[in-house]
Amino acid sequence: MLTTRRIMACLAFLVPVAGLSGFAVVMASKIVKRGPKDYRRAEMTEDGRRIRIDLDDYTKAPGDFGVFDPATEKYTRVGEVTLVNEDKKYVERRIDSLGSATGSLGPIVDWTPDVFFEPSSVGGSYKEVDVPTEYGAAPAWLFEAENTDVWVIHIHGSWTDRSIMFRDVHAFSPLGFTSLVPTFRSDPEVSPPQAESSHLGQTEWRDVESAVSYAVAHGAKRIVLSGWSMGGTIALLTAEHSAHRDRIVGLVLVGPVTSWRKAIAAGAVRAGVPAIGAGLVMRLLEAPLFARMLGLEEPIDFDALDWVDVPSRVAVPTLVLHSNADQEVPWEISAAFQRANPATVTLITLPEAHHTQEWNASPSAFTNELKSWVSKTILS
Repeated sequence: MLTTRRIMACLAFLVPVAGLSGFAVVMASKIVKRGPKDYRRAEMTEDGRRIRIDLDDYTKAPGDFGVFDPATEKYTRVGEVTLVNEDKKYVERRIDSLGSATGSLGPIVDWTPDVFFEPSSVGGSYKEVDVPTEYGAAPAWLFEAENTDVWVIHIHGSWTDRSIMFRDVHAFSPLGFTSLVPTFRSDPEVSPPQAESSHLGQTEWRDVESAVSYAVAHGAKRIVLSGWSMGGTIALLTAEHSAHRDRIVGLVLVGPVTSWRKAIAAGAVRAGVPAIGAGLVMRLLEAPLFARMLGLEEPIDFDALDWVDVPSRVAVPTLVLHSNADQEVPWEISAAFQRANPATVTLITLPEAHHTQEWNASPSAFTNELKSWVSKTILS
């Protein structure tokens, strides 16, 4: 029979383990499932020239951003911070009248790094096309340019949508390349719905491969894959496995996930959870039964999603643009990625910005670094 002391010792061990297990289940679900919108309170100021919005690290960040009003389904582009009120917890930002809808705003809005909102706002001609995939036609935007030999395929991250890549299309536009912005299976635009959970790029890359095939069929001789966040994972997988590998001449990765192990471990650290918690998350996602419970077609293979601990895995010239202030996917992971692939990877550290908001913080710095690398690496 257990003594009281032994029972208490067992409970002291089991309670933290149970807590970690619960955390692991919740975190695993958050990684692969689309979460609710993170709405903020907002209103226009009396003069109609500024927006007043809840204060947090994102809404006070320097740069250009957008707000979406779900009641009116209108977007407003905002720029310069004009006032930060720490006591009342709000920030005021100047409204860009040229990139915004007119009328009232709020009281609830969605904060977004997208500042273009519509493909017509990016500039140049475009059209909606259907990319044939293994599950049917997937919608994509095709931005036509004079150079039809070089195509850029812009790959968004998890639980965003293709419009988030307008910033990337804008940055590439001075180079005169044709741009294709595809959807993939976990996007809500795909009809009928194909995947209720993100596979961290493990299956989504096959849809980007379909976009590559589309580009080749329409005259692309050289292809650049530009992926942001999880889009970086997808770009790396596509470059390795594509039937058109010989056409892929460069990768541009922004705040990329180049090791899901390290990204998940970093998330656990931010949550104040011991390393064992991150290990539990990954073991759950690797387990076939639990993966099916989360709506995954297959368990996650973390070895296949790691370009940091495998030396010289990247064969294609690669540019990484990453802020060292990124907390979601820490810059240190990109630094380790570059050290593991010194012959092919160039890492450029950009001004302070949140995850995949490097363009927002400094469009000129972002675009200049991109143009310089492409000119030297791909156009030389």
